[in-house]
Amino acid sequence: MRALMVYLLRSYTVSQRYFGPIAGTIIAVLILYSYTPNPVMNSYAATAIILFAGSAWLGLSFLNHEHPVQRQVSIVQARSKMRYNLGTLLTLGLFILLLALLIVIFPVFTGKFDEPAGLYRMTLAFAGHFLLGLLGTAVSLYLQASWVPKTSYAAGLLLTVLIISIGANKMSAIIPGPYVHLLLPPAAPVMDVLMNADNLSLMRVIGAFVHALVYIVLLIGFYLYRSSRMDDRKSL
Repeated sequence: MRALMVYLLRSYTVSQRYFGPIAGTIIAVLILYSYTPNPVMNSYAATAIILFAGSAWLGLSFLNHEHPVQRQVSIVQARSKMRYNLGTLLTLGLFILLLALLIVIFPVFTGKFDEPAGLYRMTLAFAGHFLLGLLGTAVSLYLQASWVPKTSYAAGLLLTVLIISIGANKMSAIIPGPYVHLLLPPAAPVMDVLMNADNLSLMRVIGAFVHALVYIVLLIGFYLYRSSRMDDRKSL
């Protein structure tokens, strides 16, 4: 698995497709912190949403960087499609982990906050960033070229899902019942608990995080199940 991840990292960096999503995410964070001082948790909530969108873009870019023929060769070398998909997910997870860590510690070490962040709030912020990063990546799994062949359609669908997910609270006010929060990617609930973490109980925060984690696991689980039964040769 390590050799597969090293290959995927090398292949992706050589393709230079990483530049857009990673640079876009970093620039957005830098713009947010260009004015100081900033409130701690409100800022972390904003950068978590930035990472959510950036990770979805990164995931789509990463999943589409290999030519279909080379992808088939990679699957053969990995010995199974499931193993290849797991390697892809682990590699994306590594990207998200590093970005989440960088975004959380950057304002602390550069003095961008109006008060000390503290270990508790930094821990919550890292968990929220990592979960929203994984959530964005999980959404992108279903919009890669082998699932949605037309890039313009995939980009439009991705943008629509991101906007609706972030604005889920306003939609829930229009559509009664729990359906909005259950069906849509739970970016808004995680953003809300990060913004109000200072006034919420730890159990309330953990509940939102668990909700996001369950959603991510379901998305990835169904993707692995469905993808292992798809014939990628149709996209050649």
